Amino acid sequence: MNLKDGISIIVTVYNKEKFIENTLESIFSQMSKFSQLIIVDDGSTDNSLKIVSQKIKDKRSDIKLLSQINSGPSLAINHALKFVKYSYIKFVDGDDVLAPDALSYMKKEMERLDLNLLYGYWEWTSNINKFRFKNHYFASRVLRNPIEKFLKSGWGGSSNSMIKTSSFLKVGGCDKKVFVQDYSIPIRIAGYHLKNRTNERFLIGQSDKTICIGPEFIENRVMDNSGQTLYDLSLATINFIETHRFLDKKLKNYCKRKIISRCWAWQRRKNNSSFFSKSFFRYLASQFYCNFSTEILRLIVFETWRNNKNIKKIHNINKESKKILVYVGLDLLGDALLKLPFLKNIKLIYPNSHITWLAGKGNSIFNSDLKFLSNRLINKIIDNGKVGSSIKEFFKPLKLGSYDIVIDTQKRLLTTLILKKVPTKLFISASCSFLFSDLFPVQKQSKNLSRQLLGLSELLTDKKITFCSNVDNSKKKKVAICPGASVEWKRWPINNFIEIANFLLMKKISPIFILGPNEIDLQKKLKSSFKKKLHIFKSKNPLQTIEIAKKCKFGISNDTGCGHLLSITGIPIITIFGPTDHLKFSPIGNEKNVSISSLKLYKSKDISRIDTKFVKNKIVDLISN
Repeated sequence: MNLKDGISIIVTVYNKEKFIENTLESIFSQMSKFSQLIIVDDGSTDNSLKIVSQKIKDKRSDIKLLSQINSGPSLAINHALKFVKYSYIKFVDGDDVLAPDALSYMKKEMERLDLNLLYGYWEWTSNINKFRFKNHYFASRVLRNPIEKFLKSGWGGSSNSMIKTSSFLKVGGCDKKVFVQDYSIPIRIAGYHLKNRTNERFLIGQSDKTICIGPEFIENRVMDNSGQTLYDLSLATINFIETHRFLDKKLKNYCKRKIISRCWAWQRRKNNSSFFSKSFFRYLASQFYCNFSTEILRLIVFETWRNNKNIKKIHNINKESKKILVYVGLDLLGDALLKLPFLKNIKLIYPNSHITWLAGKGNSIFNSDLKFLSNRLINKIIDNGKVGSSIKEFFKPLKLGSYDIVIDTQKRLLTTLILKKVPTKLFISASCSFLFSDLFPVQKQSKNLSRQLLGLSELLTDKKITFCSNVDNSKKKKVAICPGASVEWKRWPINNFIEIANFLLMKKISPIFILGPNEIDLQKKLKSSFKKKLHIFKSKNPLQTIEIAKKCKFGISNDTGCGHLLSITGIPIITIFGPTDHLKFSPIGNEKNVSISSLKLYKSKDISRIDTKFVKNKIVDLISN
């Protein structure tokens, strides 16, 4: 890139309609034929873009207006960087006002000291229009060991800085994995020489001259959100440590301890974590022996601020080829279906992963009847691995190989201790309240087994998982009904299902009864109860059940594997519970799912006590929606 001698001004704008005119006016008065202005509207939802368009309409200066969906100032600056023409870049936020001589002063000082980056002073004011800049000369100075200063103090700032374009290009612009750019720029410039031995050492300067002012009170300012500040600062530091291998080990460990301390302080202040919590003990351990990998540190940061809805994040797809071992113990139909959302999410988080599914006892149904579901999700299935059955295994070598991640889906202490012998970079287990796990959830776990398992996968991402379907079944006129169950006490009386079927027929909706191969008694009862031909389907395998469910508006089922098969398709499910815990075993996947429990309604394990009127009301709700 051939750069001309001059200044490129980059202004990032997101919902700054109250301030952007003042910002642009402070820039226009300083522009010359040796400068350009690049404005990036970051998906504003107010009148910012309209105001900017009007302000630059009749200007003869070199001005370029760009727009993007809201992705944050880091990506906005990187977008603008493609159009930069001049040797120096001046960053300006869309609500700040530059000093009248800011551009010329900073460029002269950078040339005088041969600086790669210069920071000036930044002031807040309650009234931008009444602020008077002092016309004094301040000699800039070169900072000694700026990388240590920046990492230890959390140095940041944008509108008060100017950077040499060639230097900014060499470091790759802003960190594209962090929403706000303020912290990534200074450490990437100050630590450039720590990335490779052949890299030059950049010079950073500081001035006491006021370069810009900002309004003191702004609603919804990103950097007024302390969670956003701490979150971005932590991630920018972790990303820097990962990519700058020649960083001093003591400084690296200081940064790691700082991040753990920051996470603990936030959890204590915002999540009410106690001094007896695992978070506090992790903090104590870090002060004496900080052996956390950057990957684990990043996941700790994700978990700490996961539920903060005000934090804006850049979600990056992890393209690494991770080797993942998942231990499942027994893996029969019901067990496997409860784990399916968890398995799907692991593959979403790590699409290029190689997943080994270890059935410690017996054979996994994912290797037989449910193989059609696991084909694209699981790379290798180990049937009857004989892991977790005997204490003798603890003293024998496990010939399972090494992995990047090991996930233990059960909660048996002995099995967890045995699995801890598997060489891995990251171990996750809910056993003993995550006592042996490298990661653990900050919030209280759901009682639902599928959601608990989803929680294990959630520890590996920065996203809050909802796992709800958006299937459009509004025009469908069929309902799948599973009246059977493996044991009699889990069955709602068949006469009740017959009454429900007649109710559906009155609503001009066709009921389809799905029966298992051993439910001949139910088939005879159903045939004798209807004068008209009834849709009764004897399912030979899970795939057939799923294909039927796809044609239905919703499903009705006892607490059985058939109901979970229906839920896989994403249609709403009404599940009827007797002695089993509805909070624990309810299917997930659709926000309209309904669980009806005799224990909850009547404090009784007798499923027959559930009135058909109650079920009909729920059906009406689903039909009307």
